[in-house]
Amino acid sequence: MGNSTPNGNRFRGDNDTRATRVVRPKAVRTTSGVHFKPEEPKDYFGATEGPVPVQPVYGASADWDPFTAQSSDAGSRSASHHHHHHHRSHAVLITIIRVVVALLAAAGVSGYLFYQSAKTVAADAGSLVAETSTFSKSLAGGDTAALSSSAEKISALSSAMTEETSSPLWSVAENLPQVGSDIAKVRTLVSVASDLSANVVTPAAQNLAGVSMGTVFSNGKIDIATLQTLCNTITQIQPAIAASAARVDALGTPQLEQLKEPLAKAKTTLDSLNEAATGLAKVAPSLPAMLGANGTRSYLVIAQNNSEIRSTGGFPGSRMLMTIDNGQIELESFEAVGAHFPAGTIPLTDEEYAVVNDLMQTGATFAPGDVNAVPSFPRAAQLMEWCWEEEGNDDVDGVIAIDPVFLQSLLALTGGVTTSDGTVVDGTNAAQILLNETYYLPTAEQDPFFSEVAGLAVKKIMGSLGSVSMTDLASTLTASTEQGRFLLYMDDPAEEATVTDLGADGEVNQDAAHPVTGFYIYDKTGSKLDWYLDMRSSVSASVQNADGTKSYNVTVTLHNTTTLEQMEDELPSYIVGVTPEVHHYSMITSYLAMAPAGGTISNFQVSADEVNAEGEATLYGNDVWAGFVNIYPSNTATFTYTVTVPAGTQTDLAVWTTPTGRSFA
Repeated sequence: MGNSTPNGNRFRGDNDTRATRVVRPKAVRTTSGVHFKPEEPKDYFGATEGPVPVQPVYGASADWDPFTAQSSDAGSRSASHHHHHHHRSHAVLITIIRVVVALLAAAGVSGYLFYQSAKTVAADAGSLVAETSTFSKSLAGGDTAALSSSAEKISALSSAMTEETSSPLWSVAENLPQVGSDIAKVRTLVSVASDLSANVVTPAAQNLAGVSMGTVFSNGKIDIATLQTLCNTITQIQPAIAASAARVDALGTPQLEQLKEPLAKAKTTLDSLNEAATGLAKVAPSLPAMLGANGTRSYLVIAQNNSEIRSTGGFPGSRMLMTIDNGQIELESFEAVGAHFPAGTIPLTDEEYAVVNDLMQTGATFAPGDVNAVPSFPRAAQLMEWCWEEEGNDDVDGVIAIDPVFLQSLLALTGGVTTSDGTVVDGTNAAQILLNETYYLPTAEQDPFFSEVAGLAVKKIMGSLGSVSMTDLASTLTASTEQGRFLLYMDDPAEEATVTDLGADGEVNQDAAHPVTGFYIYDKTGSKLDWYLDMRSSVSASVQNADGTKSYNVTVTLHNTTTLEQMEDELPSYIVGVTPEVHHYSMITSYLAMAPAGGTISNFQVSADEVNAEGEATLYGNDVWAGFVNIYPSNTATFTYTVTVPAGTQTDLAVWTTPTGRSFA
């Protein structure tokens, strides 16, 4: 948390001897792909309550009769289409069934008898929608009786729908021209719903009866056995989810225009559910050991301060030791980051030295608070461990990095804390207090206040997780890992692979099929000015090149939202930094633009008040440009460059940027 040493002469002199680069070498891995473009977190059983961000889909409400205007003419089709687009449901597959049945019946495909059968399926689908939502809420709350009851009703409804769509009427309709293939898709979707009921919903209800956050977390302890039950259940149902997703993906494009969008959403939902279940099934075997089931584990918890920004998030000014023994969590107090080593001591690799020392001109070779100037969190974590252990502390098994925005999101779930001076810190103000208001205190009071708030918040969170909704916690953790605000590193390679599967590794892009260009920044002012930094990025549509590669134009802007009046008269000296008048009260910001795996950066241009350094290099096998600029109050630095990615990429280029303390959008 504390201020870093002013960035003076950090170049290696002729007599400077580099320490042997012996930190455990980290092979940069394929990125998980979730860090750069946050998606809405999923509720894997379909509920939407409070902030649970299940993707909404179009469909019919349970009491809507889609057949009230049936006719065999085109006008009726149009009316039906208009009607169904103004209702929402949370069970995508069932929504599709209902919409298509409405269209087919309205068109008079098989006459009155088929219409009656379709209406029955639609009614069952509406009931199934409601019951699926009830099931999800019961699962999140650990309501055993309601969970079993909902599973039984879902099973009965899906069976009834299967029986209805297996009748000869539906077989005849399936052979009709034009609409027959889409009726076949409807029957497949009904079959998928039945499979999910039998092989996902029912086992989940049976195995997870009574499992809730309160049974997993209690009095600062994680119940390993209960967690294992949860993991085993996910592992059990994952194949059924994967099979259902594959069946829906294979349906292809329907002929009926009204079916295209709902079917696409059904595919997206099932694919997302399958991805989540697959990821959880992969991490399940490692979780007990990581939580001390096979012996005590110790982790270094780092608080990254986004007001003094670093490539992986922020200045790692406060740290705390956490131990876990068979799920029992013990937390020590936060303390300030360690003192500086002699220049050149911290063992960077030659590539890292050339980029973060020579081009970015950071103190990463001697300052523990600067080691995360390197953009790869696994490498930064290794260097953090090296500094911790070099200071005489016991070895740790990994590193956990959090920031105040993450703490604020958790306090929004658990409730706030009150400091010894009466300050209330909660889910609405934690980031602002920790990243800005703290620095209005006398200098001697800042570190103790920050450490007290961080310590109280962590203990409050760990002691209150048992009362938090599973879905709310999952949503918060997912969003925070995707934004780079909650990062993990494990010394054990298998466990680090688990972290990657969770999407919490903070690794740079090494997956050429899913290209990501990273833009990382570092505060060189020696200030807490980055609370006032507005950072934005954009990427153009691709241009296809003759050799099969694609090129994109990338723009990143760094806007200093302070005014000269603020800097001179209003902001405390601790915020504006050391001797600000010397550099015109500017933000001095180092930058690192990284090409994706197999890609290149060209046409790199910088527009800023002062461009102090600029150069191209290679880091972790990726092409990079780095340097530093000055940004005067109210002014903007703009970076534009072209990224060319290899042929055969599966996704368009995305942009990952260092997470800041707040959004100005």
